[in-house]
Amino acid sequence: MNPTIEQAEAVDAYGDGLDLVLQAGAGCGKSSTLKMIARSDRRRRMTYVAYNASIAADARRSFPSNCMAKTGHGLAFDPKYGARLKRPRQTAHQAAQALDVRSILGIIGATPSIRTDLGHQKAMTSKIIMRMALDTVTRFCHSADDEITARHIPHYDGLTKKQARAELEKLVEPVARAAWEDLKQDDSVLNLNHDHYLKMWALSRPTIPTDVVLLDEAQDTNDVLSAVLLAQEHAQRIAVGDSAQQIYGWRGANDALQKFIRELGCPELTLSQSFRFGPAIAARANIWLRLINAPLRLTGWEAAESTVGPLDSPDAILCRTNAGAMGIVMEGLAAGRKVALVGGGGDIKNLAWAAEALQGGRPTDHPELCGFASWHDVRQYAAEEDGSLEVLVKLIDEHGPDRIVAAADGLCSEAQAELVVSTAHRSKGREWPAVRIHADFRAPKPDEDTGLVVLPREEARLAYVAVTRAREQLDDTALAWVRDVTAVSE
Repeated sequence: MNPTIEQAEAVDAYGDGLDLVLQAGAGCGKSSTLKMIARSDRRRRMTYVAYNASIAADARRSFPSNCMAKTGHGLAFDPKYGARLKRPRQTAHQAAQALDVRSILGIIGATPSIRTDLGHQKAMTSKIIMRMALDTVTRFCHSADDEITARHIPHYDGLTKKQARAELEKLVEPVARAAWEDLKQDDSVLNLNHDHYLKMWALSRPTIPTDVVLLDEAQDTNDVLSAVLLAQEHAQRIAVGDSAQQIYGWRGANDALQKFIRELGCPELTLSQSFRFGPAIAARANIWLRLINAPLRLTGWEAAESTVGPLDSPDAILCRTNAGAMGIVMEGLAAGRKVALVGGGGDIKNLAWAAEALQGGRPTDHPELCGFASWHDVRQYAAEEDGSLEVLVKLIDEHGPDRIVAAADGLCSEAQAELVVSTAHRSKGREWPAVRIHADFRAPKPDEDTGLVVLPREEARLAYVAVTRAREQLDDTALAWVRDVTAVSE
């Protein structure tokens, strides 16, 4: 394929020996551009850092032999971790017993509790504390920090007020520190995972034996990997991605593109010609790009026919939430259709089981619900504090956990499906001929004081990701409220 003018400029910039940032819009040929760079100079050793294992495997087949393709975890892996990674699954309860959480905290007798945002006492069992401590270790592993602090403890719905947060930190931070110290040992009692050894590798300040680093999907690169790559001063560094598709900030990912620009002072080029869809869908995508003031606007491929409007039978329906996705799954199954859910039904089943536990008066360590003492509290919090939980509450109250679990078990493979359902997050990197956006993408409410309709920036980026999954037909009726948005917030 002949390079576009923008692709040729990128190859020329590489030839000048410059560190470089490439902002590549949805479907704009970023992978093919990186291959052009690798093929343009076969004398140099290059390392392509892929977003996931399947992309790395594809790159090993398609990039020239001078380019090694690995994920960040692949760069960090040492065979000595193999046996620990193959251990049987360890539950939070088993981990709490192995680490002896009660001894770490000096707990004797009654189980400690925290006063929730709604004023009720929430029992903090060793299992729940351990689950939160492991979540904290994960966030620390995603960061560029050298030590665990309270800021690595996630925020949990129902435990957000100052006093609740302070009590939570007092319980969780010491256990998280103890867990990390244990994981660094070859004979750890806790199970090792891939994020753990990546962090240990990063803390060793490694030097990658390469002349050129090619970082793909840089907008969703965790700080831990960004810091390692920025430290490779002996190599030419090229970061490629789309800042408008940065949608994993909630789990520790940050935009490495902006870090490369800020810390290396490198030029920023763009790839704006999309080969995925035509002008009609590109125009819809540009609404969101303008809203977030992105550095590029997409040009649709004239050879691709695309339309925007209502769809009765889409190939895929993209949802904002897991609960919204499960609602669509249940509607499809009730209508006798074969339905697939991207990523499978595991997340939905875990959420249903967590709701069932709360309904039965038992605590749960599920990260979305562990801050609540009862199902009644979840209902109250959803109505008064957090509208995003309303979809889940409605789904559970209407169908019950058992029916939801049964529906998750009734899913088929995507190859067999008449309809594919996905959250927008899981749809990233995917595409379908005809896509409908689900109505659980909620319109922001006007500010009571200013009247401004303010949308969080990450929500706008998520909508952009969703609309750009369509190749031929897009039904984004559910996002019509975008015309009322007056500003975006961080």
